[in-house]
Amino acid sequence: MARFVVELVYGEDQERRLEVRPAHREYCRDLAARGVVLAGGPFTDGEGAQLVYEVADRDELQKVLDADPYTEAGVIAKTTVREWDVVVGAWLQ
Repeated sequence: MARFVVELVYGEDQERRLEVRPAHREYCRDLAARGVVLAGGPFTDGEGAQLVYEVADRDELQKVLDADPYTEAGVIAKTTVREWDVVVGAWLQ
């Protein structure tokens, strides 16, 4: 399994994002229950969010990101994906 850190930058349509937010959060809760999302949440400045995913590979991650209600609604201006090699921390236990 691979871990990825994904940073989302919200687009300008805050009203639409807030409409879609309940569906996005439900989607993320479901992924967390299945062990796909390890952690996630918005930045306190309201400009975006960061999520940590554990999936088989980049292709699987892309499918997960494409199915996110935020992606489908077009409320994300930018997505940055970086594979992360975790070498220390509670997740390794």
